[in-house]
Amino acid sequence: MGEIWFIRHGQASYGSANYDKLSPLGHQQSDWLGHHLAGQEQRFDRIVSGTLRRHRETAGNVLKHFGNPEVIEDERLNEMAYFALERAYCQQTGDELPADETELPLHFARVMQAWEADEISDPPETFATFQSRVLGAVRDAVTKDQTSLIVSSGGPKGVLLRDVLGLNSAAMIDVILGTFNSSYSRFRLVDDRLRLSLFNGLTHLDTPERLFARTYI
Repeated sequence: MGEIWFIRHGQASYGSANYDKLSPLGHQQSDWLGHHLAGQEQRFDRIVSGTLRRHRETAGNVLKHFGNPEVIEDERLNEMAYFALERAYCQQTGDELPADETELPLHFARVMQAWEADEISDPPETFATFQSRVLGAVRDAVTKDQTSLIVSSGGPKGVLLRDVLGLNSAAMIDVILGTFNSSYSRFRLVDDRLRLSLFNGLTHLDTPERLFARTYI
């Protein structure tokens, strides 16, 4: 029976000039995760990461606790170009960027729904292409009788869960919005199908002094 552990990157640098790098908290989250997994003597036969900086930094923080094993990089695991999609959506609709973080979820949902419905002109890629490349990368990463680790983002995890659980669009969006930074989900390969066995694992943040580190953005 094969298994996949799917990690979302640590907190990135939202609101800064370069989103695609971990914040100081993001580094700490992923370091705690690596220390926890190594302490549980978890072993991985294959490690695959997206090529974004936040993926590489997260993988590095986790895997230093495992002696820095080889990482296979696969750009198919990269996140959607959300900020480009958002800009195009706002230009077409006249919708304004959220004034504060409390408005982000509804705004994100509107952008995602428009993208999936092919209502955003000339996107960096179509939703169908995004979904197809992510699922293809996951299929290539899973191996019977081995445990694979994937380091990626919330969007790829959302489309994977949609495929595994048969989620509708609204539920997929809820999954993406509800995925914690540095959380892990586990999937088992049973009868050539992936089945979810754990979602949003945060055991490394399960102590009172670390509750502040449970972040989505």
